[in-house]
Amino acid sequence: MAMQDIGVSIVGKIAEKFIDPIMRQFQYLFCYRSNVETLRNGIKKLKLTKIEVQRLAADGLEKEADTIFEGMENVKVNCLKIVTLPNLKSRYLIGRHAAKRGNDAEKHLRERRFDEVGYLPPLGKMPFSESTPSFEESLITRMSMKREVIEALKQDKRSLLAICGMAGVGKTFFLEQIADQVKSEKLFDGVAFATVSQNPDMRDVQNQLAEQLRIKLNPEHSGRARAEQIYTRLINSDKRNLVVLDDIWEEVDLRSLGIPIRSGECKSLTVVLTSRFSHVCRNMEAEIFEVNALPKEEAWHLFKEVAGISDDSALSDVAKQVAEECKGLPLAIVVVARAFRTNYTTPESWKLALGQLKKYTMRDLERVQDLVFSRIEWSYDRLKSVEAKSLLLFCSLFPEDYSIPVECLVRYGKGLEMFQDRETLGDMRYRVDQSISDLKGCYLLLTDSGKEDHVKLHDVVRDVCLKIASEGEHVFLVRNVGGEERHPKPDSFGRYTAVSLTWKGNSNGPFPLGEECPKLRLLRLVFQSGKMISLSQDSFAGMEDLRVMEFNKLQIKFSPSDPGQMLMSLRTLCLDYYFRIISFQPKLLI
Repeated sequence: MAMQDIGVSIVGKIAEKFIDPIMRQFQYLFCYRSNVETLRNGIKKLKLTKIEVQRLAADGLEKEADTIFEGMENVKVNCLKIVTLPNLKSRYLIGRHAAKRGNDAEKHLRERRFDEVGYLPPLGKMPFSESTPSFEESLITRMSMKREVIEALKQDKRSLLAICGMAGVGKTFFLEQIADQVKSEKLFDGVAFATVSQNPDMRDVQNQLAEQLRIKLNPEHSGRARAEQIYTRLINSDKRNLVVLDDIWEEVDLRSLGIPIRSGECKSLTVVLTSRFSHVCRNMEAEIFEVNALPKEEAWHLFKEVAGISDDSALSDVAKQVAEECKGLPLAIVVVARAFRTNYTTPESWKLALGQLKKYTMRDLERVQDLVFSRIEWSYDRLKSVEAKSLLLFCSLFPEDYSIPVECLVRYGKGLEMFQDRETLGDMRYRVDQSISDLKGCYLLLTDSGKEDHVKLHDVVRDVCLKIASEGEHVFLVRNVGGEERHPKPDSFGRYTAVSLTWKGNSNGPFPLGEECPKLRLLRLVFQSGKMISLSQDSFAGMEDLRVMEFNKLQIKFSPSDPGQMLMSLRTLCLDYYFRIISFQPKLLI
């Protein structure tokens, strides 16, 4: 029996070493169709996985599969018209290649190598972040706090941090500097960034996170189901991930977004919040890092850098007084410093402007951040171009932190005849680009770093623009309506020249404006995807001066006999995202 066992063992070894490999070669030859089919099924599964999580890791494998499928077609072509053997060499090579690639596909699916997280997109650059490379190092207090935050980010136990400070104190710039260092030191494998803002749409916040986490969310799924997808991705990741939630105004249930934040729940995840309200973040049990106004010396250094003056300049004494009027708030400092640099050159003109600046105090000043408002308003009034002023105000019609397409501003300008002359669209683009350049030069408008043809408005500057628009020649209404938010009464629309409404409710409804809007020149309506509104005979009655109309993410049901007769002044009609007309009369022209 022993000799028999030894014989069996030897035969087994011989079979393992020689016969099995030979059989595999014959399988490549005679089972090539099943190998290719196995690969095809594997690729289908891989593609479904890729679609679900929008990964790029499998691209190379797909290309190889395409080559194999093409090779199989060539084999078919080379077959005889009657049932005969195809080219054996081609069949063998394809069978072997398909088997190997099929195994690779199965390996990818088993390992699920799709847990990479996207990197932080460029933030809208704060004005002074592009001025001088050595600027940041001169702000000692900021450098010290940055080191504290970075040190906290390196520790797994400190999973929820918050950067807090009043409006205009420089939270965005501070966050940008931290993000740069996080990236350079490779502290995290991936970063996801989302803006929350004052009136958050949590589904939109989920979308922002999912896009960078490479998750394909189903728009039909509930918020809870979508949160579960995000949660699963983060909790199963074996890499260090950072999630940044910017501009928090009220407590946010992180778990409802899909962010695992309970103690020990996900040690590889760190969450950073930014907010004007430290008590909100404290209630969320975040570790607070307060960003305060700059000390006097640091504020002066920032002011003179932006204003382009030196300590021994003839303007130095009066410039220090101007800097003190900004109370150490970086946003106010850079806006005012640039306005002085652009408009005033002599000590006398600086002193005169300083006197005017001191008078620019808002009524009923109760908060330091209101000082930022007054300084930005002063800078706005220093703009020499009426067109640039108008363009800036129209930027405030878009939501907070919105990436504003320059082309949209061009079409607004054309429809409203903003530049008076009857110009071509090409001429209008040039004029708008000029105004945008002027506004950026004054730090009233920001470049959207991720998109060259888009701009952004700092949320504080936007608030100032809306305040100006509510009191001047242009009276704007910008509001979220529907759901828990109620839109104004119909009889209150009569005084507005521009209305921008974002409908947040889920139910279909009538056209949300009243009958009399004689001054209305621009109407912008943004709805949730699939929202339907009804337009009747009276929908546009009383809008004799309406020049620009934009419908965004909605369906329209037309019922008027001839609405075209009611829109004789309309010059620009923008139909964006998912726009669909359900029914309309033959006479309607769009």
